[in-house]
Amino acid sequence: MKRSIVILTLVLAIGAGSVLAQPQPAPVYGNYQGGFAEQAWTDRTLRAQVVGEGGESYRAVLYVAPKGGQEIRTEVRGKTARGVTRFEGQVDLGAALGGVFNVSGDISKGVFTGSFKNSAAEAKFELKRVLIQSPTLGLKPPAGAIVLMDGKQDTIDKNWNVMPRWVLQGDGSLRAEYSSIWTKQAFGDGEYHVEFKTPYMPGERDQARGNSGVYMSGRYEIQVLDSFADEPANNRCGGIYQQATPLVNACLPPEEWQTYDIIFRGPKFDADGKKVKDVEITVKHNGIVIHDKVTLKHPTPGGVDNKEAPTGQILLQDHTNSVTYRNIWVKPLD
Repeated sequence: MKRSIVILTLVLAIGAGSVLAQPQPAPVYGNYQGGFAEQAWTDRTLRAQVVGEGGESYRAVLYVAPKGGQEIRTEVRGKTARGVTRFEGQVDLGAALGGVFNVSGDISKGVFTGSFKNSAAEAKFELKRVLIQSPTLGLKPPAGAIVLMDGKQDTIDKNWNVMPRWVLQGDGSLRAEYSSIWTKQAFGDGEYHVEFKTPYMPGERDQARGNSGVYMSGRYEIQVLDSFADEPANNRCGGIYQQATPLVNACLPPEEWQTYDIIFRGPKFDADGKKVKDVEITVKHNGIVIHDKVTLKHPTPGGVDNKEAPTGQILLQDHTNSVTYRNIWVKPLD
């Protein structure tokens, strides 16, 4: 039985992004939205994030909240048989929301139906799988921006030191293979836009699940990982590795395009080379602020080196997982 209170609300979960129609047939994993059918429970919100765990096994993370209140995060487990994924488990919503409930439900053809039940009450629910799109997906570079990735091989060749196995895909994205790549040009203070997609790897766990990273100035890693439905951490998606935990987990499911919009200000040095100001970074993940003017006192592990400098190359990390990137640009700041 798992229960935790989280600050992330439904509004934060979808940000200002678009909720798109779900094509059929829909996979089991993903975001589900809807609500309770019982009149007495219409003052509560419900959503779910379903995670594939391999071997037809799934984990459903359920978020229940009084309208306008904090969400309570609970989990139940499920397994697919004969085209239907059945979930069962016990969850604790706390005394204010009725205590402990037995949850049962099925997912079939992109619809999650079931009920919360205990000796005092029963409430049925229906949720539908939705595709949530970042509000900055496909954002065009503004005037003065330097385009580093736009789906064209000439742009890749001009701007990146690319290893042979990083191959441009049919959709114009570049897939991570074999070794990390880095820009030929060094960058410093700027607005950065990066789009990425993690692969679906249900049989893997933690750092083996869609792992990559975007290194600002080649030294400060913003983690890329399939952390969908996980609690935020500095080594999960959106984390500044080993230094800063995201304010919320804004991760979308694997195989869905995501965005980082970053304002990066590099370290500053006086005439004698002494550092007088640390790195400052703000990050929006899928349109949601996850780091707000965070200061970084030193580089993160795995970059080009540990020597801080006002500028540096952008590095995209390969971690033996087939993460893909597209639409990367930088607008230098004065």
